[in-house]
Amino acid sequence: MQLIEQIRTQIHQSFLKKGLPAHPPGRSSMYLDNAKSIGILFDGTEQAEREIVLGYAEQLKQQGKKVKLLAFFNNKLKGDNFSFAAFNRRQTDWTLRPTSREALEFKDQPFDLLLNISHSSILPLDYLAAHSKARFRVGPFTENTFCYDLMIDSPVKTDLKAFLHQVVFYMKKMRPNYEAAAI
Repeated sequence: MQLIEQIRTQIHQSFLKKGLPAHPPGRSSMYLDNAKSIGILFDGTEQAEREIVLGYAEQLKQQGKKVKLLAFFNNKLKGDNFSFAAFNRRQTDWTLRPTSREALEFKDQPFDLLLNISHSSILPLDYLAAHSKARFRVGPFTENTFCYDLMIDSPVKTDLKAFLHQVVFYMKKMRPNYEAAAI
């Protein structure tokens, strides 16, 4: 069974790179406070982690930002009863590419900022981030460096709240008004 999973992952990696432009148009760094529209990808499997992400999304909305959420459930749970869009493992193809209408619409949204708030790499979410039309993409560290413009590497035992704190910390440090140093 593990051999089949390895084959699926390798095919997923090839599809992940396929169709990506060498230099995507419109990519640039984004300061968190300047972002008007924010897309948030997250692992919705655990209820405690869902609540953390929903709390953070509410904070962003109170700051006047347009926020759209998309959760991935790594089980058979359906996202019908939630206040956010969701898809599960059954709504991916054999190579773990999302096939749900919600996921495909999310991928095509031109967000100012895309945040993947998962403290580890999740293949369907990495695929969406890599093919997103967002100006700036932030996510967890992954070997696929083309998925994100900024990757946050955190220790394995870091909880989601600590990971989210790191994301916010680094996004607030990216101020576009600094000038280049004179040489």
